[in-house]
Amino acid sequence: MPLVISVAQRKGGVGKTTLAVLLAAELDRRTGVVGLVDADSQASACHWAEPGNLSFPVYQLDPETRPVAEWARLMRQIPHQIIVVDSAPNDRVLGAVLAVANIVLMPCTPSGLDIEATARTLDIVREVRATRRTALRAMIVPNRVDQRTLEGQQLIEELDTLDEEIGPMIGSRSAYVRAVALGQSVADFAGGTPADLEIKMLADLVMSWCGIAPRQRVAI
Repeated sequence: MPLVISVAQRKGGVGKTTLAVLLAAELDRRTGVVGLVDADSQASACHWAEPGNLSFPVYQLDPETRPVAEWARLMRQIPHQIIVVDSAPNDRVLGAVLAVANIVLMPCTPSGLDIEATARTLDIVREVRATRRTALRAMIVPNRVDQRTLEGQQLIEELDTLDEEIGPMIGSRSAYVRAVALGQSVADFAGGTPADLEIKMLADLVMSWCGIAPRQRVAI
């Protein structure tokens, strides 16, 4: 069975696709066994991949167009040891991507609305945990954070109240916007910059959670 990392949130506009694509790129650079599933009908990750510059394949597989059981079966047939899933901001897709996930990453920007949405997403994560035998680890990823602002400075304190693990902070950086425009990962054109190092820190933590070494086969 593949290791499935779902990037999910009930609210749109929090940077799910950016986080999913850049994390997948970094994990693939280290392991060479990554595929990405675009589970959003907007197909933003697929559009990102269109120039052909990414090192890993992107599959469009929307849970809204087929029964969830069939979607899960098709997910299991994807020939990669690590699958990153870019989710859509609705409960049907959220339920599907949580059902197959080993890890869920929830990006959250310094917005009161996004913090509330993260709390609601966590409620669903905890409901799923209560109904399954296998573990579901969850991480809130502070995203698009400008630490020069009061909101950015207070975000971690507010997320601490949600009682879930908090990942490394991802800044509000033009390199992430440029990566989308170029159809590349940040490491491709801005290696060693703060943007690249932030994604590497997130990948470090995900790999440590899973016990994955570079170029190591994944056993779940």
